[in-house]
Amino acid sequence: MKTGQIITAIDIGTTKICVIIAQINDELKLEVKGVGTGSSVGLVNGIVVDIMKASASIHYAIQEAESIAGTKARNIFVGIAGDHIKSQNTLGRISLTSGSDPMEITQQHIEDVITNSKNNVKIQQGNERLEIIHAIPQYYKIDDQEGIMNPLSMSGFNLSVYVHIVMADINTMKNITRCIEIAGYKVEDIYLEPIASSNAVLNEVERELGSIIIDIGGGTTDIAVFFKNSIRYSDVIPVGGTNITQDLAIGLHTSPQNAEDIKLTKGNSIASQIPEDRLIDVEGIGGRESKKRKLRYITEIIEARMREIFESAYKKLNEQYDLKRITAGLTITGGASLLTNSETLAEEIFNMSTKIGYPHLELLAGATEKLQSPKYATAVGILYQAFSEIENKNFKIKNFSESDPITTFFKKLIANFKDYI
Repeated sequence: MKTGQIITAIDIGTTKICVIIAQINDELKLEVKGVGTGSSVGLVNGIVVDIMKASASIHYAIQEAESIAGTKARNIFVGIAGDHIKSQNTLGRISLTSGSDPMEITQQHIEDVITNSKNNVKIQQGNERLEIIHAIPQYYKIDDQEGIMNPLSMSGFNLSVYVHIVMADINTMKNITRCIEIAGYKVEDIYLEPIASSNAVLNEVERELGSIIIDIGGGTTDIAVFFKNSIRYSDVIPVGGTNITQDLAIGLHTSPQNAEDIKLTKGNSIASQIPEDRLIDVEGIGGRESKKRKLRYITEIIEARMREIFESAYKKLNEQYDLKRITAGLTITGGASLLTNSETLAEEIFNMSTKIGYPHLELLAGATEKLQSPKYATAVGILYQAFSEIENKNFKIKNFSESDPITTFFKKLIANFKDYI
């Protein structure tokens, strides 16, 4: 892997945009050079509604990160979410040989069977305007032998793969990419945010034993399930922290800005924890007089919406997945996870061990203090996933170049040519 290479992660949310510029250092760690944040304008629930405003918001956050880093943002990887996302599990299958002897499985066979699974999804009705952004193998099957995690160099007659496919609306993808292009940059790749977040908040044991991650963003709540070190289910709920703020603004007759401040400073996900007689001042709208409001009433509004989020997530998961397989428990992350007692409420609804997902920063160096919050889990996860993919890509290129006969031929040719210089 090339040291000194710049990697940029951009988390485009409904309420905020976060940009991290990092550089691969001599210890093969990601050294954080600059972090930029800004309000997200022109986007609603992950969908661009004003491309020029959205582009300006992204440009502002990138420029802030560049100013701190002292370098330009390059190799840009973006996280997306929204209810335009569609996920499903599917099966791919190819024949390895038509003869009587089994064939050794190569990397090309593995790529072919994954391509077959993607093609099976593309031809399904309703998927015409969706683009595949992830095709993640769960496990393989060789003939009648299931549960194979890596079939490379094994032998068989038929190869099958169980794959988790994630698709996004083509227009939404193009609009997000265009926003960044208008800002003067190029997108290398796009990731689904809960998959990215999992890289930052789950460890290998959690992924192996079975974990749920719920990432409560501003406009959406993202869900993912991991088991046997692979993703088994993902989904998006079109409700998030912004809905809590809106509920408070309406219920308290105050501005969204003041409602957000009340949520962050006084918010609690369990109303019974608050004494009935505790009051706080709530500003009026447009210079109107402040009023005393019961804090218990405020927390009841918050709890109602948080319960809706967790109960909706539980219903989806219970319908689509066997929750008895979840041994490691539930991890909640994102800005709204910081509300007091959010993990207690989630644990009550899911009846499983729950933690708040703070990003692991062991792979980072440099100015990481700002990133020690669930609010930055997605951006850190995007950085980790990009780093991993660049590493894998370089590994494949290295292996190819060392074994490729054409490359070997030219190496010898150049060596012989040098003898005549």
